[in-house]
Amino acid sequence: MKDNGKFLGMDVIRVVSMFCVIFLHCASNRLRVNMYNTGWSIANMLTAFATCGVPMFFMISGALILNSKNTLRVKYTLKNRILRLMIPMIVWSCIAVLARLYTDERTAVTAGNFYNEMLNFFNRPVAVHLWFMYYLIPMYLISPALKAFTDNSSKNIVRYIIILWLLHILSLTLSGILKEDSQKLMVSVSFINNIGFISGYLGYFILGWYLFNNKTEISSVWLIIIALCSVVFISVGTTAVSRYNEFYTETFKSYRSIFVVMLSSSIFILLNRIERLPRIIVKIVSEISALSYGVYLSHNVIIDVLNRWGLKNHSLKIVFLTFFIASCASLIMMKVLNSFSFTGRVFGGVKK
Repeated sequence: MKDNGKFLGMDVIRVVSMFCVIFLHCASNRLRVNMYNTGWSIANMLTAFATCGVPMFFMISGALILNSKNTLRVKYTLKNRILRLMIPMIVWSCIAVLARLYTDERTAVTAGNFYNEMLNFFNRPVAVHLWFMYYLIPMYLISPALKAFTDNSSKNIVRYIIILWLLHILSLTLSGILKEDSQKLMVSVSFINNIGFISGYLGYFILGWYLFNNKTEISSVWLIIIALCSVVFISVGTTAVSRYNEFYTETFKSYRSIFVVMLSSSIFILLNRIERLPRIIVKIVSEISALSYGVYLSHNVIIDVLNRWGLKNHSLKIVFLTFFIASCASLIMMKVLNSFSFTGRVFGGVKK
């Protein structure tokens, strides 16, 4: 056993989040066909848990960025952080477009089609999994101001902002669950919802910093219970809403659902409590963690190609097979690319 310092938990969270995101994208097709049988219910339950992946990525960023003294330096933020995010994002956006043109039988891989797909790059993601970057990069851009805020504010002020965000999340959740327009109006609180920075995912960014710096007294047993109950609520709620609408509906799995916030927060706290692991596990986690950004950007391209080659994700067996291949292929590919200074910087944002 080895004492690995306070950031081991962050590496574990990053690895868990990465695999959760990959699984979500592998299971997406399965959830929309042959619904309500055993295979679908298992996929629904597993993806209910996996919804914690993206929120925890936001929370990791908030915890680490807002604890770094370098964040107050605008030049450092733009050069050493934004550029390291943007360059791989642009490269993998181009690759994702080419992969989609290849996998879509209705289109051809031509310069004209590629140009048309990339035309709106700065306004919207060119691939479904890249939406995350269009929220994360703005958080990085304003991180110097957020750092100044968290450094100079009392815990009560930060709690106040988090509470406002949670009230907004609760309003969104109830609006998605309730059916009558009159009921939706009752829970829509414009005084809070109209605060621009509250209405997005920025709350996860600040929440990650808060939970990282303020150790909660909730026992690990209770955190596990909260996480399990959240998974049950999310999966059962998804089944109920999907049956009502007669098509697969992700209201309960929305990243701005109060149940997903509860799940993500409890898992984040639990994993962040890890301070010691066997040396070999630490090494593996550290290696995978260093590859996570490149894996996030690249894995969906591999999934698209696998779908084109016949793995359509329409059975639970195919979901797991696709997950295994996509995970291994993206990890190996990024390990090779990150071994070289230039390709590591271009494809994985790694600074040697």
